[in-house]
Amino acid sequence: MLEIEKVKKRIQQLSESEAKTLLLNTYARLDTAINGSGGDEFIQQTARDLYDFYFKIPESKELKK
Repeated sequence: MLEIEKVKKRIQQLSESEAKTLLLNTYARLDTAINGSGGDEFIQQTARDLYDFYFKIPESKELKK
């Protein structure tokens, strides 16, 4: 299965509240990267962190524990 399909399945199993939290967290990180004073290195690190963050969303069987 493609990585994007794995992430898509994990996102689809989130509750509305969890999805909204994920979106708000994503926006806050991007806003800080773009409007902050961290420079290109900080922007690149933020992009890597957000990319990795999506792979850390638990699979549905992990949420049921």
